[in-house]
Amino acid sequence: MRELRAGYIHFPPIAYTDDNGNAQGTIIDLTNELAAMSGYRVKWVNYPINRIYRTLNTGDIDLWPGSPNVPALEGFTVESQPLGISVKLCAFALTRSPAVHSLTDLQDRSLITIRGYTYREQLRTLFSSNSRTPIVAPNNHAAMQLLLRGRADYLISYGHPMQEAMGDYALQGTRCHKLDEWPLVYVISRKNPHARQIAEQFDQAFQAYRQPDAAPQPLRGYPQSFATTP
Repeated sequence: MRELRAGYIHFPPIAYTDDNGNAQGTIIDLTNELAAMSGYRVKWVNYPINRIYRTLNTGDIDLWPGSPNVPALEGFTVESQPLGISVKLCAFALTRSPAVHSLTDLQDRSLITIRGYTYREQLRTLFSSNSRTPIVAPNNHAAMQLLLRGRADYLISYGHPMQEAMGDYALQGTRCHKLDEWPLVYVISRKNPHARQIAEQFDQAFQAYRQPDAAPQPLRGYPQSFATTP
C-alpha cells in the first residue's frame, strides 16, 4: 500500500495519543478505514497546530483531518467534502454567569483560552479588542480549575475535549453557550502531486463507508472534483 503522512493535534476523543504512543480517536479510526479502502496506509504524527500548517505548506505531511476554510492554508491545500464529525466551539460558564447569545456578550468579559488552540477569526478579533487579556491555560483540565476558582467568567474551548475534562470534575450547572460549529474535512497538501485525486478517493470511500451496499462510482475528472481550495 502507498503511504500517506498525516498530522493530528491533541483533541480527545477525536484525536489523541494513547499510553503506547499510538494515534487513537474517532477521526483516526475513520481515516485509517478510508485510507485502506482507497489503497493507502497512514503514518500519523502528532504536531501542534502551527506545525501542522507549516508541514502542509512544505509537504512534510500529506493531510490533516481538520477545519475547512482556514485562511492560513489558502493557496497550498485542497479539501475533501465534509466528514460526519463536527466541532463545536463554546463559551463554557457556571450558572452565575449571564447567557451568551452573541460574541458581543463576551466583550470586556474575563475569559480563559487554551494554549495551542486556534480560534475563528471573529474570536481573535474579540480577544485583541477586549480590555481584559484572556488567561491562557495549558490544557482543558487546568482551564476547568481556573473556571471553578472564579478566575474568569467564561472558558472558550471546544466541545469534545471539554467533555473529556468535565468527566473528572463535579461541575454541576456548567453550561456550553455555542459560539460556532463546523464539520471536519481532510485538508491535503498541494505538495503531493496527487492531492486532488486523494481528496476524491477519500470522498468516495466515505460515501461507500456510509452506504456499504452502494455500488462504487468511477472517479470523476479533476475539473469536476469536489475537492476545493479553502
